Amino acid sequence: MEIRQPIIATLGHVDHGKTTLLDRIRGTSIASSEAGGITQAIGTTVIPAETIREIAGPVIDKFHFSVSIPGLLFIDTPGHEAFSTLRKRGGSISDLAILVVDINEGIMPQTQESINILKNFRVPFVVAMNKIDRIQGWQSGASFLENVKRQHDDVKNALEESFYKVVEQFSSLGINVERFDRIQDFTKKVAAVPISGQTGEGLPELLAILTGLSQQFLKERLKVTGHAKGSVMEVKELVGMGTTIDAIIYDGTLTKGEYLVIGGSSPFVTKIRSLLLPQPMKDIRTEKKFRHVDSVSAASGVKIAAPGLENAGTGAPIASAKNEDEAQKILAGMEKPEDVEIRADTEGIIIRAETVGSLEAMLNIFSKYPIREAVVGGVTRETVLKAFANTDEKLRVVMCFNTKSAEDVVAFAKERGVDILTSNVIYHLNNEYTALRKAKDEKARKSELENVVRAAKIRLLPGFVFRASNPAVVGCEILGGILKPGAPLMKDGAAAGKVKQMENQGETVQEARTGEKIAVSIDGLNIGRAVKEGDILVTDISENDYRRLLRYPDFVSDSERAVLREIEQLRRSEKPSWGM
Repeated sequence: MEIRQPIIATLGHVDHGKTTLLDRIRGTSIASSEAGGITQAIGTTVIPAETIREIAGPVIDKFHFSVSIPGLLFIDTPGHEAFSTLRKRGGSISDLAILVVDINEGIMPQTQESINILKNFRVPFVVAMNKIDRIQGWQSGASFLENVKRQHDDVKNALEESFYKVVEQFSSLGINVERFDRIQDFTKKVAAVPISGQTGEGLPELLAILTGLSQQFLKERLKVTGHAKGSVMEVKELVGMGTTIDAIIYDGTLTKGEYLVIGGSSPFVTKIRSLLLPQPMKDIRTEKKFRHVDSVSAASGVKIAAPGLENAGTGAPIASAKNEDEAQKILAGMEKPEDVEIRADTEGIIIRAETVGSLEAMLNIFSKYPIREAVVGGVTRETVLKAFANTDEKLRVVMCFNTKSAEDVVAFAKERGVDILTSNVIYHLNNEYTALRKAKDEKARKSELENVVRAAKIRLLPGFVFRASNPAVVGCEILGGILKPGAPLMKDGAAAGKVKQMENQGETVQEARTGEKIAVSIDGLNIGRAVKEGDILVTDISENDYRRLLRYPDFVSDSERAVLREIEQLRRSEKPSWGM
């Protein structure tokens, strides 16, 4: 039975070298295959077996195996699209993945996001520990295994230290990672290959490991079975061709003139009019000139022209058929897609995404929050009103992945206090929303504490009584906590007036903190009777205000907390049920 090349996706944190690595792989493939055996489509690059042997031959010999797969197909799509939109038999269309990690920085937010995607879709992966060329004193070469022997001992130690720091980070996530040449059982440990996307060092080892793992553990998955099967990646207009689809074919052969079965929420059957590939070494997403071909075999990326493709949906499964009867049978047997969109009449954030795949990824990342609505499409005034209907301000937000909002809609949202967060990187949205929630929490706390009587302990300074009553005006030292205008005062549990106004060096102030000396006017106090110079007063805090302060420990200093304890003891002696 024919074996196809495995489909490999690359994931990693921004700036960790994913694009550089892919460019280096493509560049090496071009240089090694003058006959033009490289095919690029839908951000894909095919590295044929001959190229693998040429680049990685010595490493393959060292590991005692031969190349039996026809090549490797790298897909260059956003990680979430590769795993959540392009589905195959309940899993991912990707057979293997490369997780790119900067060896000097380690696991970062998008690395974690990528790991979650890999776990969710149970995709085996290899870690590419990138940027070894930035290790102090590193002398670059082609093969890592050969080059590492030539490094100075201190440079080797620096590599080991950086490498195993990242290994420890993986271990904390429950992932057992080890350097590829130190693994005895690849079923128990994830292989990590030190590389440099900049210089190409380690690329022979990476290609050898990907090839070896594919042949050892993915043989059944790589068997080709006849009818073409694939997934729609994009639906787009092409000048002179009308609506086309960009697709990945992961099984069988697709031939011009065959019937094409397209599943999804609105399944239908059409007939293939044209199969198109970009010019050599051009990306199908940006290419304007295409070459027509009669057939395309798995695994491959291809642009398809056929009637009615405007009804196709991103992520929809596709299959070929020889005649219409066969096509209808295939259509009837296709699984109905799960409706990933959410529409609920409950409190929750609102999510908008460009495609079903990116919507799935958004739901995966934001599932820890309540979700009111999550659909494919842009933001409208109705969307804003739904967000505004949330009573919790932290949920009055619309998060948009790869979608733009009209200026009038943005202005409409601003008027109603609805935040619209937009990005083409999901983890950026996650970070922005986390920061937004934190800011709103802090604002809410400050707002709630504005009218709360704060805990304060003051001493009436001897010799600084400027007026004894109506109101009393006296110099005070703040011994602890925070004193604010409006705070009622007490001495030994008895009322001792209410703070009217406070001044510091002739300037009116709205609060005074531990250590400050200020002038205070106090209504309802007659200095010289129950209260005298030198006496110590505390704020008369109600039980309700006391409990509010306890709810927000981040806003209560150690000094104020100590005063609170004094007030609590005083109140408990008067009323045992008071306090906590």
